[in-house]
Order: sequence, then C-alpha cells, then structure tokens
Amino acid sequence: MIPVLLFGIAASVYMAWHHEVTIYSPEGARIVGCDEGAGVNCDLVNTSEWSEILGVPIALFGIPTYLVLGFLAVLGWRRRQRQALGYAFSISVLTVLYSAFLFTVSKTQLHFVCLWCLRLYLVNLAAFVLLWVAARASPLSLLAGSLRDLTRWPRAMRAGAGVFGGVLLLSLLAQHFYRASLSPDSGPAPSLRQADGVVRVGGDVALPDQKGVLPERSWTVVTEKGNRATLALRPDDAWKGNPEAAVVLVEFADFECGYCKRFSAEVKRFHEAYGDRVLMVFRHYVLDPSCNPGVKNRRHGRACLAAQAGICAQEQGRFWAFHDLAFKNQHQLEGGSLRAYAVKSGLDPARFDACVKAKASRQRVYEHGATGKALDIGGVPRLYINGARYTGARTAEAMARHVETLLGGDPAEVGKQALALREAAPPVPPIPDDVPSTRVIRYGELHFEIDTFEAVIEEGKAVSARGRTPSHRVTWFDAGEACEAAGRRLCTEREWLAACQGALPIDDDGSGHFTDDMIEGTAYPYSDFHQRGTCWDGNHGDDAKRPMPTGSFPGCVSRDGVYDLTGNVEEWVGESPRRALLLGGAYDTPEDKARCYRPNRALEAGASAIRTGFRCCMSIEDAP
Repeated sequence: MIPVLLFGIAASVYMAWHHEVTIYSPEGARIVGCDEGAGVNCDLVNTSEWSEILGVPIALFGIPTYLVLGFLAVLGWRRRQRQALGYAFSISVLTVLYSAFLFTVSKTQLHFVCLWCLRLYLVNLAAFVLLWVAARASPLSLLAGSLRDLTRWPRAMRAGAGVFGGVLLLSLLAQHFYRASLSPDSGPAPSLRQADGVVRVGGDVALPDQKGVLPERSWTVVTEKGNRATLALRPDDAWKGNPEAAVVLVEFADFECGYCKRFSAEVKRFHEAYGDRVLMVFRHYVLDPSCNPGVKNRRHGRACLAAQAGICAQEQGRFWAFHDLAFKNQHQLEGGSLRAYAVKSGLDPARFDACVKAKASRQRVYEHGATGKALDIGGVPRLYINGARYTGARTAEAMARHVETLLGGDPAEVGKQALALREAAPPVPPIPDDVPSTRVIRYGELHFEIDTFEAVIEEGKAVSARGRTPSHRVTWFDAGEACEAAGRRLCTEREWLAACQGALPIDDDGSGHFTDDMIEGTAYPYSDFHQRGTCWDGNHGDDAKRPMPTGSFPGCVSRDGVYDLTGNVEEWVGESPRRALLLGGAYDTPEDKARCYRPNRALEAGASAIRTGFRCCMSIEDAP
C-alpha cells in the first residue's frame, strides 16, 4: 500500500501544480508523461470546468485522501484493527466510483482522457484491491460494518477524519498562497497599450462593427477526438480586427457560460493590445441540444435565445456591442433583458424583434453549432489560432506569448513582448491624505452623499473611517441605528448601485428592485471585468479570511472615489426591514462574484455574520 499511495500523493501534487500554473500563470506549463495524441490531452482535461470543485483543483483532494488511506491501513496492520481496514476499504470504494464518474465525463463530455488521471484511477483501484485482500472479508460486510460504526463514531474513525481535515486544510492553504503568487498584480489595468506602444482608445459599447466580408480561408484541424476536419471562415462570421492578418483567432463560446465570460475579458484585453495585427472571429457554441447538434445534455436553458439575439445584433452591425453587454449582464438573459441590451447597443427594436422570432436566426445558431460539432468540441470556451486549438493558459499574456511566436517574433524577445500587456498598466495611485469622508453622487434625479469608506461604529455612531477594520457582525437594525445616530441613514439599493456602477440604475422590469436589471455602468466599481487582487475578495488562504482595514486596496475604487464597495464586508442597504439586503460581496466571495449586481437576500434584517457591514448615505437636501 505504501509505495502505491506515495505515488498517488506525488501525482496529485503534480496535477494540482499543472492545473494552477496552466490556468493562473501567464507562463503556462507543459505536463510531462502525457503526449497529446488521438483521444489523449492532459492539458485540456486538467484545466476543464470539471477539474475544479469550488475553485479548488480536484487533484488536491487526493493528498489527504491517500494519507488517510495509508494511516488507516497501517493502523489496521500494526494493531490488528479490522475496523480500520474496513474504514479504509469504504473510502477506497468511493474513490473508485468517483474515478469511474470522471472517466465517463472525460470520454463523453471532453472527448479526451488524461494519462495522469488514469494513473490516479489505477492508484485508487490498487488500493481497493489491496485493502480487500488485507481485510480478508467480503466487500459487503466491510461496508456494512463501516456504516454501522458511523453512529458510534469510534476512535479509529475519529482519528482518520482528523488526519483528513488537517491535511486538507494545509493543502488548501498552500494552494491559495501559491495561486496568489502566480497572479501578483494588486491593481487594476484600465488602460492597456498596444504591442507597438500606441495607447489604445477607450471603446464605446455602441460602436458599430467593422464593415466588409471575410476572405476565404481554411485550415485542416485535428479534432478533440483525433480526427481530421476543416475549419473555414464564413462570410457571415462576426469578426473584428484585420481581415488580412497573418494570425486568426476563432473563438467558440456561449453567452450563459461563466467560464466564457471570464475568458471573454482576457480575449478583449488581448485584442485591445493587438488590434489590427490579428483577426478575431466569434462562433456560437450553445450548451443546449435544442439549437446545437454538437451537444447531448442541456446545461444552459437561456443560451439559445441569447445566441439568436447575438445573430440579430450582428445583422444590424452591432454584434460586439451586444456581445459585451450580454456577458456583462450574464445574470439576466431572458427575452426582455436581451431586448434591452439590443436597444442600448444601438439596434432598431422592431427589426430586432422580428429577427429573433424568425427561424433564420435559430438556423444560424444551429449552423454555428454544426461547425463546432465537426471539430468534436466537448465544451466551451474553445479557441483556435490559425487552425490549431489553443490549450495554453487563458490569460491575455499567455495568448500574447503564443501569438508573438506566430508573428515571427525573436524567440529571445517573445517573453518580454507578451508581458507588455501587464507592464503597460499604469500604477495605482495611493489614496490622497486629504480624501473626504463622504462623496457627493449625482446621476439623473438621484442626488445624495455616501460614505467614502465602510463604516466603523464608535460610541454608537457610524464613522466613515480610513485605515480601520470596518464594523462587522452587524444587523440591518444595528447599521440603521448607527447611521441615524450620526445624522445619516442607510443607503437605498438604488443609491448604493449608482455609487458602485457609476451610472443611474433603472428598474427595467418594474419589479421595484434594481439588482435584477441591466447594468447601466460597470459590473465592478473599477471595470466591466473582474481583476484579481484589485479588491479584497476571494482566493485567500484560510488564515486571511477576515475583513481588512478600509482603503487597503487603493485600486478598489469607483469612478466617484468611493472605496471597497465590493469585497471586504457585504453592506446592508434598504429603507425598511422588508427591503433589507446585502450588496457587494465580502472577503470570501469566490472568483468574480463580488460585483455591483449580486444581491444577497439570504440573511434577514435581524441576522448578522462576520461578513456583514455597512456604510451610510444622506440626501443632499438633508446635508448640514
């Protein structure tokens, strides 16, 4: 058992490292012992949407699992405790079943297998067989004994659970710190420079698409199942850039796919830097078999209609404007919302409505899916660069490194040029010493003051305090009383959103709420796209899961100069207990979910937690 499990631990560490470096580092990584071939691709499988659980690579869970199996096996052998062997055998049964599930996913969803995954599956199978032999009992009796002991929770079971919990905690801490070290940037990058050093011009969402027809071009592609197929540009493709460019990127994506949304941010950064040096082409690949012949299971129920709306936006020359709005407002992709995005993109509403209802738009979506099916695409997003599927890290920097090589860059200089995207970002200015404690916000009919920083309660009064850890474990009632004692009040939902997104919130659907409507400004206080490390949200080790002093992240600031609106602590808003809700996410909100438009209604007005805080507002006419 010992050498088998030691190999399993080593393989788990190696696969977790490969997953983190490939996804989160611009350098990327190349896995050894897994040469790509027909039906084999470790890079794709180990970075797919199935490779993580709650943001943690699944390979990482192998470390505590194999240590517990070894601990229980040694306990059973040295002390002749058949119980311990039974517990270990029960765990090995679960690992074998999970291995079978992952192998099925690899074959049916991803259409590739990972040789390192197969090695771990063999470790699980070997542990199962060895423990069965060592226990000298029938599998059913071993499992039945373990189930009976669950109610008594004997010493051996408690010891095994303790080992698993302790090692898992250490592994998660190491993974979080390592991931953070791969993305050292702590500030936003609102302004990128093109690779030739020219500052790009900020885009307007309503800018029309470029005009022209793409010239015929095609490539022979090795599909994800190892077959040969042709990827050809179509005259009706949505595109931007230079039609004659030497490098062509074809992206297959789904407007309802969270991974696609994150990748779209990197693709946009990349294109803003390279401009006419490349050609970008977009194809719809919807994860719904009702409009895509390339998939079998329906995973996104609103994506077909969203893709049709994208086709109709392209028909009126506003695809990229609609594309950006659809991804930014991914929380709302129903028909009425899609129409609102179309109008804001500059489309004629009557023409848009007629197009969406027509069978031709759905047929176009189906045809896009058919081109992806021919390539045996197993999921989204997918990117092809000059006919070869791109499997590197999904960052603008990593794509730039790859493209520079295709553009004939000097191999010695490619790394420097690729990192120009990151280096071009201007430094984040520090918070001024004389920053006011409140900010005046004026958007449309909405005029009010809001605290510049999250509030601290001092002697019962709310204080907008820079450099102080904000008060937390605060109920809506506590927050309201503290604001009232300070001569202010809690912000309304609309006021808080206006300060966060930098625009007047509009109740598009007439529901009385604003967080379920189209984002009129930016999705985050600093940008339309999440930038890791800009605010205090997600991706921290367990020892760092706590609120930070306000203003610790100077880049986490809105256009109106309000700090920490997302991350750190969730903030109570609402005029009454019935309308109380929390906004902005907190320090432990994962990935890109700490954003302006993400209400938390799980807690009632009288509830509190370590992550609940607040800031105050005041109507302009009430100002002293």
